[in-house]
Amino acid sequence: MISSRHPTAGLVPEAPYHVVWLATDACTARCQHCSSNSAKQSPDELTTSEAMAMIDDLAAAGVVDLGISGGESLLRGDILDVLAHAKKRGLAVGIATNGAKLTPHRAAALAGLGLDRLQVSLDGFAEQHDELRRWPGLFERALATIATAQAAGLRVNVCCTITRLNANTLEPFVDFIAGLGIGRLNLSRFIPTGRGDDALDPGDARWRSIIELCGGLQRKYHRRLAIVTHLAQHILVDPEAGDLPAFTGCQAGRGQGCISANGTIYPCVLLPVAIGNIRSHPFRQIWTGSPLIQAFQARDKLEGACGACAVRDRCGGCRAVAFAASGNPFSSDPRCWVHEPQLGSCLH
Repeated sequence: MISSRHPTAGLVPEAPYHVVWLATDACTARCQHCSSNSAKQSPDELTTSEAMAMIDDLAAAGVVDLGISGGESLLRGDILDVLAHAKKRGLAVGIATNGAKLTPHRAAALAGLGLDRLQVSLDGFAEQHDELRRWPGLFERALATIATAQAAGLRVNVCCTITRLNANTLEPFVDFIAGLGIGRLNLSRFIPTGRGDDALDPGDARWRSIIELCGGLQRKYHRRLAIVTHLAQHILVDPEAGDLPAFTGCQAGRGQGCISANGTIYPCVLLPVAIGNIRSHPFRQIWTGSPLIQAFQARDKLEGACGACAVRDRCGGCRAVAFAASGNPFSSDPRCWVHEPQLGSCLH
């Protein structure tokens, strides 16, 4: 159901379409940029029965798509049972993995249960990827996982986090991915949260050219490879985005949400501001009753340049970036290059 509480804020669902569940904190890698700071399994992670109840709760709330991540989601022993239950409840399901290991048997099992997509992380070419993930040889392992998944009939997507390490090689990297038969490429921007710090950030001044490049790559490869960016400022570099009623920029607290391994609910996987826990109250009750979520949906509490911007309701700035930079989720997005309340020549 679409909320009419904020008629100027575009299409805002009462419950998020997409929720990411960080199924476990256990991980085989120690990636420099990990927003979850994953390493070992936490003692208070949701049990199998709690995970099943969570899925029932999300389905009842109107969530239609579940992304299962981590940590390394495939380390969770009941992952196939959880997947089967989510599919039974009618959810589209994606599983994210670092690609370190996927056997043909496990790939066939995932395909047989109707997994909608397997997302494998590749953060640039081998040198860049392995450095970021602190695992020599992980790039080749990930390529092997992609091949194994494709052989089993799974749709494979790739997620690439844009950092200082790979920002200069995005164009040849995208061309490489386009040749792998990948379904979709997610160019995700680095947020300095969790284990990630500013040393990995290309720098605020570079993000305009990076966002412009992402828009150009979308247009260049639109017949060969679907590219998504989740970049709020995409509307500033792509006039066609302004014609899409569903495009409202930052999706934190709007079209997406996040549930941690222990059931804590967040507005976004990259925005560590808790609004409740799935163990204490129903998801819909927590989500719709949260003052933070209500403010993100209305956007009338945004401050500084973001609050005064003419495209506030279609962009909103990245709330995760704002929080990481200032500790205030309503402050201006420091990576945005628009500092005047008039739209002027922003769209070009």
